[in-house]
Amino acid sequence: MDANKRKIVVAALEAGWAFMSEMANDEDEGREATDHRKKPRSNRRKFRHGDARHCINRDYLGIRGDLATPLLGAEFKAMFRVSRSRFQVLLEDIGASEIRFYQKKKNLDVDEQASLEAKLLLPIKTLAYGVPPHTFIDYFQMSPEYARECCRQFDIAVKKIYAQEYLRLPTSDDLRSILQLHRHVHQVDGLFGSLDCSHTIWKNCPKAWAGSYTGKPGSPSIILEAVVDYHMFFWHASYGYTGNIGDLNVLAQSPLLERMVDGSFHTLENEASVVPFKIGDQEFTKCFILTDGIYPKFSRFVKGVKEPITEEEKKYTAWQEGARKDVERAFGVLKCTWQFLEFSS
Repeated sequence: MDANKRKIVVAALEAGWAFMSEMANDEDEGREATDHRKKPRSNRRKFRHGDARHCINRDYLGIRGDLATPLLGAEFKAMFRVSRSRFQVLLEDIGASEIRFYQKKKNLDVDEQASLEAKLLLPIKTLAYGVPPHTFIDYFQMSPEYARECCRQFDIAVKKIYAQEYLRLPTSDDLRSILQLHRHVHQVDGLFGSLDCSHTIWKNCPKAWAGSYTGKPGSPSIILEAVVDYHMFFWHASYGYTGNIGDLNVLAQSPLLERMVDGSFHTLENEASVVPFKIGDQEFTKCFILTDGIYPKFSRFVKGVKEPITEEEKKYTAWQEGARKDVERAFGVLKCTWQFLEFSS
C-alpha cells in the first residue's frame, strides 16, 4: 500500500472513530436525560409527630404533670373558638367513633403518627381563622395533603356524630322552652324564631361556576338559611345553595318548608300542647316565625308593615324588626367566630 492510500485509510478511520465517539456522547446525554425518572425519589420528609404532641400538651392541654398549666376557659376559647370542655367532648366522641382515620395504626409507634389532638385542633383552628389547612402544618407537623385530609375527615366526623342531635326538629320540651323564652323576652306567645338567609363569599370559586354562584353580594357565594331563637341557637340550618337563586328559591328547596307542609311541625305543636294560644283577644292555632318582607304570605310567617301609617302599625313594625334581629345577631356572631364563613376559600 502506497503512502497516499495509507493516508486515505487513516483519515477514514479517524473520521469513523470521531463519528462513533459523537454518537456515543449523544447516547450518554440522552440516557442521562431519561435516567432521572428511574432514580429513586429522595427520602420523604419525616414529620416530628412526637414533638408536635409534646407542644400541644405543653401549650394547650397540659395533660402531663411536668408540662405548663393548660389553657382553660376564655384563653382556650379565644384560640380555638370552642371551650376547653367542648373540645374534650369532641376528643372523646370522635376518638370513640369507628371512623378509620382517627384510629391508631398498630404497625406504627406513637411518635410515628399524628395524634388525635393534632388531627382535631388543626381543622378547628383552620375553620376559626378562615385560612388554608397548610397554614399551621409547621406547628402540627403534617404535610399539606394530610392537613387537608384532616379538615375533610373532621367535617365527615362531625356530621356523622352530631347531625342527628343538632339537625333535627325540636322536641316537645324544646318547643315549650323556646316559646317560654320568647314570651319572656319579646312579650308575645307563639313565637318560634326568626328566619333569614346569609351569604358566604366563595373566594376561589372556579370561573366556570361563577355565574351560577354570583348573586346578591356581587361575588360568588353560598347561602345559609336558618331559624334562630333569642339565645342564637339554630333550630333550622340548611347550607349549600348557590348564591344566585335568592331567598325565595332557597325556601322552596328548604327542608323547613317541607316540615311545615307535611304536617310534622303541626304534630309537634299538638304534642307539646302549645296551641291554641291567644294574642290579645284573637286565638291562633299555629306558632309563627318572623321574616322580612321578601317572604311570601304564609300563615306561619309574620312580617312587618311595609309603610306603617297608624301608630299601632308603627309600634308593631318596630317590635317586629327589633325581635327579628335575633337572626341577624346570630349570623354576625357566627361569622366573627368562624371566619371561614366570611371568606371561604
